[in-house]
Amino acid sequence: MNDMNDKQQTLRELLIFALGELICLGLLYGAFALLGKLDSKVLLGGAIGAVTAVLNYFLMAVGVYAAAARAEAGDPARGRRIVSLSMAGRFLLMIAILVVGAKSGLCNVVAMVIPLLLFRVLIFVGEFFRRKDG
Repeated sequence: MNDMNDKQQTLRELLIFALGELICLGLLYGAFALLGKLDSKVLLGGAIGAVTAVLNYFLMAVGVYAAAARAEAGDPARGRRIVSLSMAGRFLLMIAILVVGAKSGLCNVVAMVIPLLLFRVLIFVGEFFRRKDG
């Protein structure tokens, strides 16, 4: 397994995911503008939601790499624990960001949550852009 190629592929997938989030964010802002509800709270909430989704994707990739390294080193149980802890940590981080954003009153909660809900959809769409190297 070529570690450098794996990292380049992950970076490529992260960029595709971030581009997808950016496109969805533009559509979100467009929808709010059409409804006459676009304001600074929507702009900030959408940006925080999109950045949180990209951060979540990045941390997921880091956790998977750490788990794969442990599994390749002969410790698959530790790899599974790493994935479980990564998932729990990412979930708690997202909850903390959402709570702080919502409680601050500076963000539109709906605009903040929509980019996070699109996480799975964007991962699915990103599969179409994944290289099939063998």
